[in-house]
Amino acid sequence: KAPIPKSRSPVSSPTVIRTAWLRLVLLQGALLVCALLSLPIAAASDTWRLSLSDSIEHALRNNRELQVARVVPELGRLALSSAYAFYDPQLIVSARTESAADSGGFDPNDFSRDAIYDADSTLADVGLAGVLPSGLTYSLSGSYAASEGERNYLNFDSYKFFAGGQIQQPLLRNLWIDQPRLTIRVSRHQLRISEFGVSYLTMDIVNRVQQAYYELVRARRDLEIRQDLLDTKRQFLAGTQRKIDVGMLTAQDGLVAQAQVAIQQSQLLLASNLVQLAEHDLRLLLGDFATNRSSVGILPTDRPLVVPERCDIDESWQRGLTQRPDLLQIHEEIASAKDQIRFARNQLFPSLDLVAGYNRRGASAVQTYPPTRAEASLTDAWDQLADGVAPTEMVGVVLAVPLGLSAERAAYRASRRLEAQAQLRLQQKREIVMREIADAVVSARSGWERVRAARSATLLARQALEAEERKLAGGKSEMFIVLQMQNDFALARSAEVLAEADSQKALSQLHFAEGSLLERLRIRIEFE
Repeated sequence: KAPIPKSRSPVSSPTVIRTAWLRLVLLQGALLVCALLSLPIAAASDTWRLSLSDSIEHALRNNRELQVARVVPELGRLALSSAYAFYDPQLIVSARTESAADSGGFDPNDFSRDAIYDADSTLADVGLAGVLPSGLTYSLSGSYAASEGERNYLNFDSYKFFAGGQIQQPLLRNLWIDQPRLTIRVSRHQLRISEFGVSYLTMDIVNRVQQAYYELVRARRDLEIRQDLLDTKRQFLAGTQRKIDVGMLTAQDGLVAQAQVAIQQSQLLLASNLVQLAEHDLRLLLGDFATNRSSVGILPTDRPLVVPERCDIDESWQRGLTQRPDLLQIHEEIASAKDQIRFARNQLFPSLDLVAGYNRRGASAVQTYPPTRAEASLTDAWDQLADGVAPTEMVGVVLAVPLGLSAERAAYRASRRLEAQAQLRLQQKREIVMREIADAVVSARSGWERVRAARSATLLARQALEAEERKLAGGKSEMFIVLQMQNDFALARSAEVLAEADSQKALSQLHFAEGSLLERLRIRIEFE
């Protein structure tokens, strides 16, 4: 007969006693970690369910960076309105009464002034002056004067009316463009540049919101995977403990299972921390609406729907080079530089202005010897003005030829160089945009291939784990192999989640790079 092996009592073996004591310590530590881990999960039970479309809407309304940028076009519109104010006409009206007296005598500066007078006068003036967009300056004026008193020992009374206008139209310098028109053109370009800047920033914010949202989805799903793996490790530990109790496994096998549980608890804590960091990134983009709810966890309700998308690099290049707001900004800068060239070239011409004027006067004056009172006729003075009895007409030209144009020539050459510099910036930006689109297309294409490969790897890892668990139950496998396959399956799931998130991020980046992101999401930006 074969010898019957003697059973060893765990109480009689010091090694087994130390092992059991170590296992008890590990179990107590694991329970403590589980208790600590349950605290933040319980605190985060109150969650904020948030969809991707809601995230984008909150960001468009509350993002601080976008709110700051929206002020710039408003300032640009005010600057443009201020530039147009140059053409606002100016009305000047004045009225006054005067009392003047002179005792006579010769004036060394004016020997013709030797009159002795004492007079009271009422004076009124009105004038309207302005500039037209063609560069024409105009001025209209009218005056009324009534005086009575004593002059050279004679009583006098008089009324006088005046009405007239004058214009001056440039024919060379300042004809097709001048400083006010240049200011208006530049202000208009600056306004468009600021509006394109808001469009670009809006597109960038939406892209960053999508990136942050997909990252939060990935972190949440990875947390679920870590929790599932921890539950699996705990179940495996419980099964191992039962087999140890019946003598099928040793206490060392139990320590290995306990170590796996402790490792996954640490990984679960790390995954929970990554979820909170991802929430913080998204909250910052959503603005004060989200930061005011910082104590509430964000639960994304949209999962990435990964489907293959056709990526044609030529079409993306065409869209990007025609729709990107940052490229359109440089086009406006070039247009502004060309206006500067037109103005600088115009200033090289001499000043030749057409001037014209027309005036009418009407007057009535009476002098009498004292004590007879002089009385002039207001009606006669007005009739003379109305009938044009005393008109004055003037037509002519004014020519001014500067003998040196050093400053004007230097300004013209500088404007040409600035325009060439803007063209170079445009070429540089086009190359950068094409590179960004090419990189985004490569990432989008490889993203779908990664998703397919990751899904296949997850399926194979699950099948391999299930087969190895069946072999272990039949006694044909080792516990270490099953533990490793559990980790491999969890890693495969995490890799699949990461591939899906990266694929959606790559598509969002592609749509951003080609400038079609807002159009695809049906987001329109309207300016006043």
